[in-house]
Amino acid sequence: MIQFERLVKVAKVFSITGKYLRYSHKKESEIVNVKSLWAKDIINHFKINIQIIGKPTKQNEPCLFVGNHISYLDIPILIHGCPELSFVSKKEVKSWPVIGYAAVKMQTIFIERSNANSRAAAKNQIATSLLTNKQKLAIFPSGTTSIIPTPFWKKGAFEIAVLNNIKVQPFRIRYEPKRAAAYIDADNFLVHMYQLFILKKIDVTLEFHEPVYIKDSIEECSYWKKWCEE
Repeated sequence: MIQFERLVKVAKVFSITGKYLRYSHKKESEIVNVKSLWAKDIINHFKINIQIIGKPTKQNEPCLFVGNHISYLDIPILIHGCPELSFVSKKEVKSWPVIGYAAVKMQTIFIERSNANSRAAAKNQIATSLLTNKQKLAIFPSGTTSIIPTPFWKKGAFEIAVLNNIKVQPFRIRYEPKRAAAYIDADNFLVHMYQLFILKKIDVTLEFHEPVYIKDSIEECSYWKKWCEE
């Protein structure tokens, strides 16, 4: 019986998302509010307790948010902290059932990083979107999820910030229990989600640093990597 209840909770994650996707068609102009309500419902559904340190920038100007990446839970948590956020994601996510369409509605920028030409095009696309729409855009420079310091961060976000004089706002996310919340290595998406519902609660700390201007993309990429993964 308990196992069945957990399966129902897993299914409800998708039904919650579907509900807000349907709502977004009616309220296209209120997409930020729709995202905020979706994030709140998902967080309550997973029994996530969030502590937020610092504040996301409220200025009406483009800003790149960069930070560590631990789980798919990072997405609703970041949206809860800053509903205006959109994300940069790999192109494959766009074709995922339900999640891909939700990402589209969240104004995600999908990029292909297979070669130098596609990476250059992705940088131009991100910069154009930031400057034209004054977006707040989150990037995970590690390119993958991890609970230990990653070997390196891709410096593309910092190069965009330098070339276009765009502020960067670093953030870091911490979970307790850490390994249970993390979606890493060979974890299976549905199995991992099922196991999350075994937990009585998930404690999360989301910390925003003050926005900064980047002067040296290589040096500061390394510095903020260390701060975010600390």
